[in-house]
Amino acid sequence: MASFARLGPGRCGQAQRRLVEAMRTHPELVAGEGRACTELMRAMKGRAVVKTGAEAVFVGTLPERGLGIALKIADGGTRGAEAAITALMLHLGLLEQGDPVVRKYLADPLLNWRGLATGESRRAEGFPG
Repeated sequence: MASFARLGPGRCGQAQRRLVEAMRTHPELVAGEGRACTELMRAMKGRAVVKTGAEAVFVGTLPERGLGIALKIADGGTRGAEAAITALMLHLGLLEQGDPVVRKYLADPLLNWRGLATGESRRAEGFPG
């Protein structure tokens, strides 16, 4: 976690700055098209970089703020991790409420394999965002 916080400008070496800049410039190379990492970084317009990991882990850095973030969903659920990182970025002012990526990870209906709406995902009362 502390390592991600140091990825911001003026707090790390040239290699780390180049890594963050590459992630900001080419988010599609971080995780691929259609992945939460890529979509969130595009929506945040370079103000933060995030990367998902195994078992519902997300890490990231907010370079201008000198902050690192990490979260882990205990049950390993990817859907929960994507919703949590989206809500956190929304709470920090890095995403706009009306952005389609926010709707996708926080409000879109849950679809089954046939494309039929079978449920919904929504934030718990009092959750930021």
